[in-house]
Amino acid sequence: MGVDFRPYLIKVLSAVRRNWFAVIPESAKFGRRGKVIIQFAISREGDVPKLVIAVPSGADALDRAAVAGISASNPFPPLPAKYRGDQVRLQLSFFYNMSRN
Repeated sequence: MGVDFRPYLIKVLSAVRRNWFAVIPESAKFGRRGKVIIQFAISREGDVPKLVIAVPSGADALDRAAVAGISASNPFPPLPAKYRGDQVRLQLSFFYNMSRN
């Protein structure tokens, strides 16, 4: 739609990262490995109406921390004014003690 989402996504990722780092479980700090993929939408107003764990890590604590990173960031800033869609859908991967390959 011809909208540069880069500045908006930098704000979103910064908020999620800050909130996720605040709740990373002790097990991850001691080397627990895992990867969680979360899919979610951000509405025009910045709310998160739906969030889904697309790929769980197999460890509830790691999954909860990834969800909390997004939930604690809600609401996000409103979508860019030039964007005409009702929402934007995102997928974020959370890596615990793993490379991003």
